[in-house]
Amino acid sequence: MDTQQIIAALRQEFGLSQTEIASRVKVPQPRISRWENGEVPTAADDALALARLLDDLRGTAAKDASGADQATA
Repeated sequence: MDTQQIIAALRQEFGLSQTEIASRVKVPQPRISRWENGEVPTAADDALALARLLDDLRGTAAKDASGADQATA
C-alpha cells in the first residue's frame, strides 16, 4: 500500500481530515496534502507513522465491533 492509498483509507474509512492526520503523525498539514496528491515522496519514517496510524485505527474499530457483538450476545 503506498502513501496515497494509506491517506485515502484514513480519510474514507475513518473520516479523518488532512489536519487530523497531520496532527496524529506530527507533520504539517500541507505535507499531508502534498503526499495525498503525489507531489512529493514520503520519507520512510513518515510512511511508517501513517501505516501505524491506519493499523491502530483499524485495530480499534475491530475491538469496538467485537465488544459490541459481545454486549448483544
